[in-house]
Amino acid sequence: MRILAALLVAGALAAGVWLWPGQAQAPDGPAAGPAPVPVSVYRVEPLPFREEISALGTLRAWESVDITASVSQIVTAIGFEDGQQVEQGDMLALLKQDEEQALLRELEASQQDARREVRRLENLAKRNQVAQNELDKARTQVEILRHQIEEAEARVLDRTILAPFAGTLGLRQVSPGALLTPGQRITTLDDLSRMRLDFTLPALQLGALSVGQPVRATTAAFADTFTGDVLAIDSRVDPVARSITARAQIDNPERRLRPGQLMEVTLLGPEHQALLVPEEALQSRALTHYLWKVVDGERAERVEVTIGGRRPGWVEIRAGIAAGDTVVRDGVGKLGGDSATVALQES
Repeated sequence: MRILAALLVAGALAAGVWLWPGQAQAPDGPAAGPAPVPVSVYRVEPLPFREEISALGTLRAWESVDITASVSQIVTAIGFEDGQQVEQGDMLALLKQDEEQALLRELEASQQDARREVRRLENLAKRNQVAQNELDKARTQVEILRHQIEEAEARVLDRTILAPFAGTLGLRQVSPGALLTPGQRITTLDDLSRMRLDFTLPALQLGALSVGQPVRATTAAFADTFTGDVLAIDSRVDPVARSITARAQIDNPERRLRPGQLMEVTLLGPEHQALLVPEEALQSRALTHYLWKVVDGERAERVEVTIGGRRPGWVEIRAGIAAGDTVVRDGVGKLGGDSATVALQES
């Protein structure tokens, strides 16, 4: 009996061992795939877009000059205050000119005498009582004196410093009694009613630059945004920096802007309809750019796109997708390969 019981137990164990591998190999069903990636999406539609190009620029006065003397002489009078607004032709300074004024008065008196002589000879010539060459000499003398007077007036003008145009004066650099030398600065004069804004762009963006193009400019000194337009474009590209310089004009009626200020310039392109996507939807690898396009509501495919301009938070897409396409907006960092299963969420 004991032998029979042992045989029965051994047979049962052998059957269990034989059946266990079979049960382990029996599959319950098909293998489950990767879980869908939760993403939010954006439907691409044409939107108004204006390309913006950023640059740095420096302000210059519309007209600017250092007020100096052309002769060496002592300053006898100053006709302005620091920072004063002046009109064209206003007297700014007088230099000593006593000798020139005396010479001018002498020449004017000689001219009057020469004219009286011409009139006397003309009366005699009518009665044939004087030779014609005598009258001609007298007339020539009047012309000579006229030219000498013009020369004397020019010398006086060299010693009378006038404003060459209307504008704002800078700080006074000399005092009455000082001996001025040619080229020594008396003050500065700037026309601040309009400003020239010079800025540079990479030569690759020359095609996006045109005369009359609107610009916006800001500076850390003021919270305002100043507007203007491109006035001119330099005729040459810098061969070292490969950049092009352009000049914009900005109205400055309150004269708050000053020459030399650094400005942040935004160049505005023409407005047009464009396909825009959020910046976070774009994947970039070196110079290649991708979007994840949702094709059937459950699957997203990676497509290569060509980008254009940018504005804060948005990128222009010029090729690779069409209006009405849906692209992944949030969650692109979780997607890999060329396609992925996605679960759409409210954005």
